[in-house]
Amino acid sequence: MPKRAPRAPFLVLSALLLAPAPRSSALTAPRKIVDYNIQVELSPKEKLFTGNEILRWTNPSSERVGDLRFHLYWNAFRNDRSTFFKESGGRLRGDDADKDKGWGYIDVTSMSWDGKDLKPGLKFESPDDGNPDDRTVLSVALPRPVEPGETVELKIGWKAKAPRVFARAGYVRDFFMVGQWFPKIGVYEPAGMRRRPVSGWNCHQYHANSEFYADFGDYRVAITVPEAFVVGSAGALVSETKAGGKKTLVFEQRSIHDFAWTADPRYVVKEDVFDPAKDLPPDEVARAAKLLGRTEAQLREGFHPVKLRFYMQPDHVDQWTRYADAQKWALAWFGLYAFPYPYAQVSCIDPPEDGSGASGMEYQTLYTAGTWKALGRWPLDRVRFQEMVVIHEFGHGYWYGLLASNEFEESWMDEGINSFTEYEMMDRRYGSFIELPLGFRLPDEETGRVATIASRGIDPIIRKSWQYGGTYGLNSYQRPATVVNQLRRVMGEEAFWRAFRAYAERWRYDHPTSGDFFDALQAGTDRDLRPLVQATFYGTATVDYEVVSAVSRRREPFKGFDDRGNEVGFGNDSKKAEAKKAKGADREPYDSRVVIGRTGGIVLPVDVVLTFENGKSWRTTWDGKSGWLRLRTIYPSRLVKAEVDPDRRVVLDRDPWDNARYLEGWKGASAGRKASAYGLHMVQIILSTLWGLV
Repeated sequence: MPKRAPRAPFLVLSALLLAPAPRSSALTAPRKIVDYNIQVELSPKEKLFTGNEILRWTNPSSERVGDLRFHLYWNAFRNDRSTFFKESGGRLRGDDADKDKGWGYIDVTSMSWDGKDLKPGLKFESPDDGNPDDRTVLSVALPRPVEPGETVELKIGWKAKAPRVFARAGYVRDFFMVGQWFPKIGVYEPAGMRRRPVSGWNCHQYHANSEFYADFGDYRVAITVPEAFVVGSAGALVSETKAGGKKTLVFEQRSIHDFAWTADPRYVVKEDVFDPAKDLPPDEVARAAKLLGRTEAQLREGFHPVKLRFYMQPDHVDQWTRYADAQKWALAWFGLYAFPYPYAQVSCIDPPEDGSGASGMEYQTLYTAGTWKALGRWPLDRVRFQEMVVIHEFGHGYWYGLLASNEFEESWMDEGINSFTEYEMMDRRYGSFIELPLGFRLPDEETGRVATIASRGIDPIIRKSWQYGGTYGLNSYQRPATVVNQLRRVMGEEAFWRAFRAYAERWRYDHPTSGDFFDALQAGTDRDLRPLVQATFYGTATVDYEVVSAVSRRREPFKGFDDRGNEVGFGNDSKKAEAKKAKGADREPYDSRVVIGRTGGIVLPVDVVLTFENGKSWRTTWDGKSGWLRLRTIYPSRLVKAEVDPDRRVVLDRDPWDNARYLEGWKGASAGRKASAYGLHMVQIILSTLWGLV
């Protein structure tokens, strides 16, 4: 799709307001649209899965539905003609696909409804790009339409071959990460859902840069594997039987929209419990109570013990406690600033190092982390990668999981909000993402900010995930996280966090849109957030404040003609004035002049501070609406420093290093200090760039 010029301010937001109004009340439980009862057997040697499922699907709309649509995600790895491979070129998140023996697929072998064979009515669709070779969306013509509110029960048989681990799922040796692995029905959206004007299927192809979107329901999954395999899964284990060298484990989980599992005979399982009585930090509870305007007792309501399981590789076992510490902190933080975790358990999967393509991926009640053996040893043990990935991937259990946003169409609503909360949690708990010898510390928030200001915007944040011009990562992760942080600074701490929690509570178990997030923030403040939202989420505007010039000179004695026409400062008067000046008597004050400039389309108010040689300072606030601001002051002491945004509240400022100008007499203006600051800035840019490749 060709890039279009940004629309006039507020047109996009106005269009959102004209869409069907969303339901105003919060859900206490999800609307159950689907139920899955799945039986699957893994043949590890052949990397094959044979499965059957009974799917119960309820038509949520007021219209009759004449066809069903399914995701067959593993067909993205069927061949190099799939849309996924055409877009990725066989490389994703720094990982390369095995194009010799690493292919995978999923085939529907049977499908029936009330004894009627549906297989003759199956056909593949390519709703996004028209690719005739893509097999990731399956359309099913029905013998009769499904009536409004009617529940249908389909029996589906299928077989699948796992790809060699790549793009979140697959195998390496005897390790299997099994995600998006069964025929999964798409979302039929009634008119008004997610502000949709008319009802219809939302079932996109599997793109290189897209993730997932589904309806809530209940799952019962029976998994058969060789007896030696250790299985980790979404949900709780309810039964286990053994026969003929195999075992069948049955897992159940209510109120989720995704189900994943893993198997590996080498797993070492570590267990722990999140106990609110011990694991809720009292100081954080007190802080949250003050920010949110609630009592500590109110904030503790809803917390309950959560079983924690860590499926560790043998050479990473000594790092499991780092996983556990981050997991407990994430459960505490999200429970305070969003809402308490509603499920009884959560499982963290540690993939092998040669299966890193499965690392860093989220599913409900289960996620994959990732580490290396070297990160457990000095000095790299102070690189908090393990903690970051646990906090980030568990956080998806909220923004992708419990607030079931559509990552195909609005990826930032999961990835961006989640990155924002990751930055906040990492820096509050650990102080920095990286802490190395010689005192070098890099806050997690700073990695996202530097990546944002170092980039050149060619896409707005809000765009379908496959339509970015190479900026999916930036506009899904770092940039929206940094813009949310800017909105926070505009609103103020209390207003922001109260609106943030209100958003989370309102849209729990639901499917929010970008407009719902913006509405929640706007409802919490009297500041007009629309210009900033329009410029960043719907546009590519930037901002850079700088001190353009600063001078401070001794004011010259008056010379010329006064109001009566008398000569002043000429002849003997001039000689007398010079004599007094030489003796230090009657010295004139300093005339200081400063010009502050703004470039870019983002307008934010900023403070300007003038500091004088006598240690005194003067502060004013500039609304930033014009392109520049000129200041002049007559003061007995010389100006030594002029600075715009001294408190660094404009986190979107593209070049904060030109925000200050130092004059003669400023003791902190040594070349060494300036070089050191610039060097740190470059290190941050390099680290942020490398992180974007992971």
